[in-house]
Amino acid sequence: MSPTRRALLSSAALGAVGALAGCFGGDPADDSDPVARSSSAPGTDTDPTVLKVRNDWREPVLVEAGSGGEDGTDGGVAPDDDASGDDADGPTGVGRELVTTAGRAARIRAAPGVADEDRRRVRAFLDETDYDAETVYVTPAGVRSCQRLEIHSVSWQPGRVEYEYCRELRPPDAACEAGTRVTLALLFRLPVALDERIRGSGSSGRSPCRTTDTEYAVIEENATVPGNATATDEWGDF
Repeated sequence: MSPTRRALLSSAALGAVGALAGCFGGDPADDSDPVARSSSAPGTDTDPTVLKVRNDWREPVLVEAGSGGEDGTDGGVAPDDDASGDDADGPTGVGRELVTTAGRAARIRAAPGVADEDRRRVRAFLDETDYDAETVYVTPAGVRSCQRLEIHSVSWQPGRVEYEYCRELRPPDAACEAGTRVTLALLFRLPVALDERIRGSGSSGRSPCRTTDTEYAVIEENATVPGNATATDEWGDF
């Protein structure tokens, strides 16, 4: 007995639904879905590990190593003759990003103009990160030469990172020049493996800090402080 028209239509409809399910649902065991990889739970670190590095105003603090064999194995020191902004083959400034692999970290270094000791700190900070369980969030900032940022917390969710800070004067023995600004790069070590895509970021803060351990409040308006090597021994004092 031949099948009825209704039975044929029903069979065809079921086949179409099955095909669509295969297209939209996929294999639940397939872990190649980028959404699944970026579904880290939101979190906050109220005592974040953060490195703060300075350079001259409007100059980059971090750059990406160029081609031609540069692999970041120079101790983090980029030669000054690599810094020409007019050289198309020179290093490219690194802006806001999530560093998620050791390979990417190896191509980031401190820019010319950054003190050698700070360049080495950048290299050590990036190299000592466990990218299987951690992520480095890099973001630029600007600050007056005689001020510094105190970081209170950093928060993250898929595709977005935010931090809270306050602004205070640097120690009197830290090198600075009143009335000038510097470029600042913040490198946060986040205790979570995030997806490399970042779709948003933010920061909030106040100036001056409500509470501080400093015992000074004013640096003379035209002061230039020569600085002291001991003032940069701790990573948080930049």
